[in-house]
Amino acid sequence: MKRGWGAVVGAAIAVVVVAVVVAGVVARRAGPGESPAGPSGTLGDVGATSTVLPIPDDSYWDPGRMSSAVPAPMPTG
Repeated sequence: MKRGWGAVVGAAIAVVVVAVVVAGVVARRAGPGESPAGPSGTLGDVGATSTVLPIPDDSYWDPGRMSSAVPAPMPTG
């Protein structure tokens, strides 16, 4: 009789682990701050992306900004 309960508990734990893993995968695919995709027909982001690079703005790095620039710290080791 004790072996039967052990199998039931083991199966229940396995189901919970699988559910947690699936929930984690769904949350990770949704990305930070986003909810998982809703039912079809909902309004919202269509997922379009742009492949056009922005036009460079050379006026940002003027001589004054360049002279006061400090190199970013680099990781060691």
